[in-house]
Amino acid sequence: MAVWDDFIAVLEAENQLLRELVELSAAKQGLINDAQEVSRLAGEEQTWLARLEEVDQERAALFDVLSGGKGLEEWLASLEDELQETVSPLLLELTNHLGRLQSLNDLNQELLTQSLSYVQFSLNLLLGDDTSPTYTRPKGSVAGRSIFDRKV
Repeated sequence: MAVWDDFIAVLEAENQLLRELVELSAAKQGLINDAQEVSRLAGEEQTWLARLEEVDQERAALFDVLSGGKGLEEWLASLEDELQETVSPLLLELTNHLGRLQSLNDLNQELLTQSLSYVQFSLNLLLGDDTSPTYTRPKGSVAGRSIFDRKV
């Protein structure tokens, strides 16, 4: 039964680490325009991810011992009711945390991309772009710095 206790402890630890990562990702969302704070949170996230990787490897090894080569669904169906009632909620929580983390990370990636695009646009406005945003006249001569072509 010691392997079972270890497996349950590892699932609980993995869920706790994922909760921490979800909190960090949510915090990054609110601070997406503060580059230093996002960088600090990303460094903290890397620490949690390294720990999560260790715990996940331990969980996989324990699962291999307990499952006897069966897949997850087949293994869960073969468990006694008491063990199934203990393990199923932990695995469901793990799945929910992973889904939430994935959606937060996808949204954060999109927000960072938009923020970077805005910064690039602002820099182009401030520094001036020597290329015309529309087409140029023949022989490369540009009539003024208008962004509209007045030709009819």
